[in-house]
Amino acid sequence: MADKRTFSQPGTARALVLLASALALAGAVLVFLLVLVFGEALVGRLTGTVLAATAVFAGFVLVSAIVANLLAIRSTSLRGIVGVGCGTLLAGFVVGLGACLLLISRAA
Repeated sequence: MADKRTFSQPGTARALVLLASALALAGAVLVFLLVLVFGEALVGRLTGTVLAATAVFAGFVLVSAIVANLLAIRSTSLRGIVGVGCGTLLAGFVVGLGACLLLISRAA
């Protein structure tokens, strides 16, 4: 006999937001590590401003991941979970990247 399994769509959507948060954080860590490894070769010297800019980017991504998961937990509808959760992640990633590029361009 086939076992009938039931899956919760909101639970699956929350898992999707959690997975997207993990991927966004992994991307921020990857950017930070790439700056540490290749920043000195590209710029000639690794300045504190570049490290601070990548730390600000990672901070924005971390805060947006936390907020996205909290909003996904509080939301009741499937559209709200995915829309608000992934939208918050995307907004945090874009704002963090913009802040990072702004800080680097101000230092140059």
